[in-house]
Amino acid sequence: MKKILFLLLVCTLISCEPRLENDVRALFKTRVVDASGSPIENMLVTATTFRSFDLIIGQDIPKFSEPDEDFLLGQGVTNANGEVDFLMLVDGGFFVNFNSQNFFSNKISVSRRELGDDLFLNIPETILKEAAIVEIDFINTSGTTDSYSVTFDYESLNCDLIYSNNMLSQDEECAFFERQPREFNSNLNDGNFELNVFYPSVIEVIFTDSAGTETMRTFDINNPQERYEISY
Repeated sequence: MKKILFLLLVCTLISCEPRLENDVRALFKTRVVDASGSPIENMLVTATTFRSFDLIIGQDIPKFSEPDEDFLLGQGVTNANGEVDFLMLVDGGFFVNFNSQNFFSNKISVSRRELGDDLFLNIPETILKEAAIVEIDFINTSGTTDSYSVTFDYESLNCDLIYSNNMLSQDEECAFFERQPREFNSNLNDGNFELNVFYPSVIEVIFTDSAGTETMRTFDINNPQERYEISY
């Protein structure tokens, strides 16, 4: 009985075709390239009504909404030129997911209105970046006991891209929370920060002393692991 229930669950989530918006179909198309502009071949691209999160072991776990409302709407695989197109079911807004062993699993949030009356969404080019771990260490060379605050402005792995008005941009609401001030020099060894970012990219660091004086540093991220020290 348990095996039967498991098979039914798999069928519901993956292979069984739901009837959404009266079986309306839309056409999705894009070209997937890396940061240098080279096409990414043989990448699975899916359209889903759910958001999935990557685990360290490389598996995706779906984040479900209400029962019977999470579906795979369509999928395709990029060709040698990085191009992919496929028909998909329509169920309001959706996520476009890009999955590869070599690239972080980027996701794009798309609202229903972007399909338009012709039910066709063409994102001319989707640039995928790799993931980097960046350590930033604040080193107290002045001996000050004052507390500092710091903000980081960077391309976070935690924030979706949003496609709107023919443009791709990072989710500003998510980015706002990523940029919230963090304190250091209040406790021992609290000046070490680890950021998970896309690269190549730029990190802008602004730290502020107790008198309100701001200092800015900018770092170009071009490798999967980087470390920087900032003296204060």
